[in-house]
Amino acid sequence: MEYGIHWFRRDLRVAGNPALQANWKANQGKVLGLFCFDKKFLSREDFSYNRFQFFLETLVSLRDELKKAGGDLLFMDIGPETSFESLFEKLKAAGKPLPNLVSWNRDYEPFARKRDETMSQWFKSHGISVVTERDHCLIEPHEIFKGEVPTSAYQVYSPFSRKWMEFLKTPGVRARVESQKKGLLYLNAFMKEGAPQNLFSLTWKSLLKEEDLADVLGAYQEKNLKKVTIAIPANGAGTALSRVREFKKAIRSYGKDRDIPSIDGTSKLSQFFKNGSLTGAQVIAELDLDRPGKLSEGEEKFLKEIIWREFYYHILWHFPQVETQAFLEKFRTLKWENNESYFKAWKQGLTGYPFVDAGMRQLAKTGWMHNRVRMVVASFLTKDLLIDWKWGEKYFMETLLDGDLAPNNGGWQWAASTGCDPQPYFRIFNPYLQSKKFDPDGSYIREFVPELKGLSAKNIHEPGLNRPTNYPAPIVEHSVQREKALKMYGAKP
Repeated sequence: MEYGIHWFRRDLRVAGNPALQANWKANQGKVLGLFCFDKKFLSREDFSYNRFQFFLETLVSLRDELKKAGGDLLFMDIGPETSFESLFEKLKAAGKPLPNLVSWNRDYEPFARKRDETMSQWFKSHGISVVTERDHCLIEPHEIFKGEVPTSAYQVYSPFSRKWMEFLKTPGVRARVESQKKGLLYLNAFMKEGAPQNLFSLTWKSLLKEEDLADVLGAYQEKNLKKVTIAIPANGAGTALSRVREFKKAIRSYGKDRDIPSIDGTSKLSQFFKNGSLTGAQVIAELDLDRPGKLSEGEEKFLKEIIWREFYYHILWHFPQVETQAFLEKFRTLKWENNESYFKAWKQGLTGYPFVDAGMRQLAKTGWMHNRVRMVVASFLTKDLLIDWKWGEKYFMETLLDGDLAPNNGGWQWAASTGCDPQPYFRIFNPYLQSKKFDPDGSYIREFVPELKGLSAKNIHEPGLNRPTNYPAPIVEHSVQREKALKMYGAKP
C-alpha cells in the first residue's frame, strides 16, 4: 500500500492547502496528517499561552474536519526529526509500510528554514520523497527582486508593492488565486453540508497500535488552559471564511473606517493568517481583489495591507538578522533609557495617556489591538518612554493572538524608525492629537478605561485637572520626551 503524510505546521486547514492537495493527488486520497509539538518552539522567550490556546483549538477544528472527510490527524509530543524517527519505528514494528511521500508548506522564519532543510535531507536519506509548496505568501521572497539580479531584494515598500501588483496580474499568480477559489467552494460546502466521507481514505488506526494513538492534543489543551487569561475566540477555517464574508460587506468603507478603533472597521483576519486557517491568497480570491479594472478605495487600501504583510516576510527572508537587531545599522547603538517602571506602566495601561492606556488594556483583555492604536502605543514606548523597541516587540508576541514574527517585527521597527522603509525618526506621534483625531468622542477610551467614563469628549483625551483620582497623571511630558528622542536618534554613533 502506498500513502503519504502531510506535516501540518502553520497551514491548519484542508481547503486550498497546496502541499496537502499535491500529496492527495499523488496518493489518490491516501494521506494522513501529522502535527509535532516542537519543544524548541514552545520554549521561545516570547511564547504566548493565549495564542497557543487559540492554535490548539484550531488544531481541534482541523482534526474534526479531517475525520469527517475520512482522514485523520496524529499528534506527537516531540520535535519533527524525533517524531518521524519514532513514528517510522512504530510502523515497522506493526509490519506496516513507510510513506512514499511527505509534504508540507514552506515557512519563511529563520528557525523554520533551518528545520525544514534538515528534515528535507533526512527524508531523502530514508528514500522518501518530499513535496513542498508555497502557501503563506502568495508571491514568495525568491520571486520578487530589483532589476535582473535575484539577490537584490526590495527594501522599500512602494516599489515592492508596484512589483507585487505586476506579479498579481501574471497568469501564474492568477492561477494560484483561482485554485484558492476552488478550495473555498469545498470549504463552503463543508460549512453547509459537512465534508464528503470519501475525500480521504486512510486513518492512523489502520496503521498503528492503540497505545501509539495517545491524546497528546487533549493533554496540551488541559495543561495550557490553566494559564490562559482571555476568552479564546472562535477558530478554524470555517470561522475565518465567515469573518471574510462579514468584512466584505464593509470593505468599501475600509479606507476611512480602518483608523477608528471604536468601530468594527478592520478585517480582524490576522489571527487566522498566523496559524494558516486562512491565507492572503484566499482573501484575495473571496473578495475578488485580483479582478481586472479599478478597485474601490477601500479594496485598494486593504490589498495594500496584505502586500505590507508579504513585504515583511520577504524582508525577514532576505535579512534574517532583523529578528534580533535593527535593520538600519546606524540605529543599532541607540542609547535607550529602558526605565523599568515606565515599561510596567505601559504594559498595564497606566501611563496617564488615555488613548495609549486604552490600547494596552484592550490587548490585555482581548489578545488583540486595533492597528492604528498599535502604531500609537509603539511610538509612545520608543519615542516618549525611550524604551528599546525589542521590549515592546517581545511583549506583543507574548500577548497578541495574531503575534507573528515577520509583521510584528516589521511593525515595531517601522514605528521605532529602525527598520526598512520606516517612518522618519523625527516623525513622533503626539498621543493626544492621535486620540482626538481617531477617537473624537472618546468611545474607545470609555470602553477600555472606565475610570474616564464620566469625562466629556473635550476632556477625555487630555484630562488635566479633570483627571479622576483613580486614574494616574501622565508619567512623562510628551513635549519634553520628544526633544530627548530627537536628540537620541540624531546623536552620532
